[in-house]
Amino acid sequence: MTTLTESKRKWIIQQYRKGRRATQIAQIQKISRRYVYTLILEHKTSGDLAYKAKNAGRPRTRINPTFVEKVVEIRKRDDYGSEKIHHVMKREGFSVSQHIIQRILDENNLTDPCEKRRGQRNYVRYQWPISNYMWHTDWSELDDKQYIAYIDDRSRKIMAGGEFANATAENTIFILHQAMLINEVSPVLMLSDKGSQFYANIRTKSGEKGISQFEEEVQELGIDLWTSRRNHPQTNGKMEKWFDTMKKRKKKHPEETFHEFIIWYNRLI
Repeated sequence: MTTLTESKRKWIIQQYRKGRRATQIAQIQKISRRYVYTLILEHKTSGDLAYKAKNAGRPRTRINPTFVEKVVEIRKRDDYGSEKIHHVMKREGFSVSQHIIQRILDENNLTDPCEKRRGQRNYVRYQWPISNYMWHTDWSELDDKQYIAYIDDRSRKIMAGGEFANATAENTIFILHQAMLINEVSPVLMLSDKGSQFYANIRTKSGEKGISQFEEEVQELGIDLWTSRRNHPQTNGKMEKWFDTMKKRKKKHPEETFHEFIIWYNRLI
């Protein structure tokens, strides 16, 4: 149904009561005659409440207070976001959407302001259909320390991570082997940026592209290396998002070690 302001709805009722035909009113307001008759019927049954403009959209769903308390308790205890809380509640038999859980967190001031998240977003989610087909990797700096991690594209599980004084190719390869030994699996594809720890950016005297220590290693392991194009971190967005989560978590829990954070993150994977 068309939504009109209170003043226009009031004018329609007044004009109809003065004897103006519904067809004329509809033409003036550019609405259907059916809308005019519906408004008049509302006025007969509801009185002046018919003047009030109706809110667009469906009315808000009432949430069980016990469920709200449960969500708030998990958030304060485990510091989980809406997605992980959704998984926890689903395992306990609650079939409530992640949207409702996010609403509870927002209404209880348990989330940081995020204008980009508000409202529905249209996007395509790219991921491989099976786990351990592609891993993502990257380095990030925090408090004068360098962190590296390998994350599975499908499950988002952190396969392994390390904290070092320097971001080197040797440390990159060390954590790769650690990830393969711990999980007893090797990926088919590896995605990284064009950082010097992963990719040879220098060409030889003949003009050919060189090969980095990491590239040599993954070739020997039978892994294909893919790299994102320059100045386009969105390609490796899963890794970027994970490091963002790590830094936010570190601010809230400075006493937590990097290893403890990985365990916390992987708990519901």
